[in-house]
Amino acid sequence: MLLEPQLRARLERLALANRTRLRGVWGGRHRSTRLGESLDFADYREYNPGDDYRRIDYNLWARLGVVLIRLFEAEDEMPLQIVIDNSRSMDFGDKFPAAQQLTAMVTYMALISGERIRLATVPEPGSSGLVGPWARHVSAWPKMETWLEDLDPDGGTDLVAASRIVASTVSRGPIVLVSDLLQPGWQQAIDLFGTARGGVVLHVLSPAELDPDLTGDLTLRDIETRSEVPVSMSGDAVERYKARVQGFAGEASRRCRRVGLDYVLATADTEVLDRTLRQLVAGGTVR
Repeated sequence: MLLEPQLRARLERLALANRTRLRGVWGGRHRSTRLGESLDFADYREYNPGDDYRRIDYNLWARLGVVLIRLFEAEDEMPLQIVIDNSRSMDFGDKFPAAQQLTAMVTYMALISGERIRLATVPEPGSSGLVGPWARHVSAWPKMETWLEDLDPDGGTDLVAASRIVASTVSRGPIVLVSDLLQPGWQQAIDLFGTARGGVVLHVLSPAELDPDLTGDLTLRDIETRSEVPVSMSGDAVERYKARVQGFAGEASRRCRRVGLDYVLATADTEVLDRTLRQLVAGGTVR
């Protein structure tokens, strides 16, 4: 079980916010780029033959002598795509279990609000598309949770390809990316994800990556390429490393903000869900 019942009860009172107009296929509760049938007045335009006469503003007709019809806002669903990074670099510490839980949290909030969502993993290099299920109603939660639980951190590594696929989607809505961003080209991927209509990057790093407890002569092995590098970790080297990691997170945050994405650094520990949820609420991503 990725989400405890107590947490699911909390999530049922929350929903993902959308700060921009969007264009969905089905009706929903978010402001659309088109006009439609809601109760919210949008504008007037002149009457044309064939228009619904019930929308004529007869008071304005009597006062101005011009036949105008009332236009109203449309409300569409929010097509949400959630991409979870299941590459080998996520298989360090508790990063991948934390990523599964974070993805589950966002998925449950979206389903309980009636959004149309898609879960997907990062594709293999050369792959032609994202792989993952679509759902719209909370009744699909068991299927989505099972799909997430069955994932292993040994999948694709082409984050740029994932962002290109999302950017080319016709019914673009917000994007949620759950990743450690430890892949070449992550900057380009963030820029392409920014072509979606908003969203958030949940940057998952382990405590050992942020504040390593390493000293002496060591051999570090890349978990994806298996290449090894001999290092000598003095106190000064550890401090320089920590500064580089903070710089990495700072650059990711600035790039996300620049392209219209929210950013949360999610440390993969036992408090990751509560802390990340508080940050999302404080930032207005969740209301």
